[in-house]
Amino acid sequence: MCPKNIREIELKKILIIGLSCLGDNLLLTPAIKRIRDTYKKAEIDIVIGPRAVEFVIENPWFSNYIVYDKKESIFKLIKKLRKKRYDLIVDFRNSFIPFFLRSKYKLTFFKKEFFSEKFYSHECERIMSFIEPFFGKGEIKLYFPYPTSYKEKIKNLFNEIGIKSSDLVVVLNPGAKFEGKRWGKEKFARLAEELIKIYGAKIIISGSKEEKNLTRELKEMIGKKGVFDFGGETNLRELAAVYEFSDLVVSNDTGSMHLACAVGANVVAIFGPSNPYRYGPIGEKNFVVHSDIECFPCKKEAKCKINFECMKRISIDDVLKYCCLILDEKEKGRLFEL
Repeated sequence: MCPKNIREIELKKILIIGLSCLGDNLLLTPAIKRIRDTYKKAEIDIVIGPRAVEFVIENPWFSNYIVYDKKESIFKLIKKLRKKRYDLIVDFRNSFIPFFLRSKYKLTFFKKEFFSEKFYSHECERIMSFIEPFFGKGEIKLYFPYPTSYKEKIKNLFNEIGIKSSDLVVVLNPGAKFEGKRWGKEKFARLAEELIKIYGAKIIISGSKEEKNLTRELKEMIGKKGVFDFGGETNLRELAAVYEFSDLVVSNDTGSMHLACAVGANVVAIFGPSNPYRYGPIGEKNFVVHSDIECFPCKKEAKCKINFECMKRISIDDVLKYCCLILDEKEKGRLFEL
């Protein structure tokens, strides 16, 4: 369906069938960048889920995006896509959509593997190994291109609320898709208190509109000056700039954690039931905290016989020590600059 010398063939229109969530699509970015770099002048469209729309807004890699909601008829989507004749379709969803579309070449990534949760190759590496024979080797690095105007906007906001360039800024991301992936807000609050006491850190709390109650409660629990609740107050480009200007992001396993990696932030990621070896943060100075428990990793999102003991076992000190490893280096850098 796709020749190995595809790089030597001129392609003008490419369709990428992406995934449903923000984090999953961010894990595709090393592969998408390799395709974009190979075909700099091509028109690239992408199909994504409704929860990932902000991933493509103002993203210069894509000419158009098509939202596919699983609640709607897939045949409506196919009818829409058939209006354009693509030279190449790259399907990362492993769907049957390409079979109904006209295209010279087609590539489908088979996402599922037997016992895949027990294999410790990162998802980015698996995806890159799929496209390398066709597009060549690319860097295992996440990307989120966005306009620089958002950086200026967040710089101005920091000035308005009293965050100086000399301040150590720590972002806490206490939310997650389901309760079992959330480190307790009480622990986040105590962690924040320690970081304020040791480093005089300014604390920003990030989260979605749906997590506004959680971020508000966490701010109240910390109860100190220099703590700012950004929950539900930023779009994805603004949040990317917040992460980029921070010294540290402490996050549960979420799409926002991958966003922080994509803009080069230092990340301490807290993992409970999910597999950090496969879905953990990409980056040299990022750390993962997870408990050594017999049933780790698993895919349980609702029912757990031991009530997500894997997350409960992670202590404040477990997370704090990795925060200190990052922030101690940041402090030395600031002293050297002075």
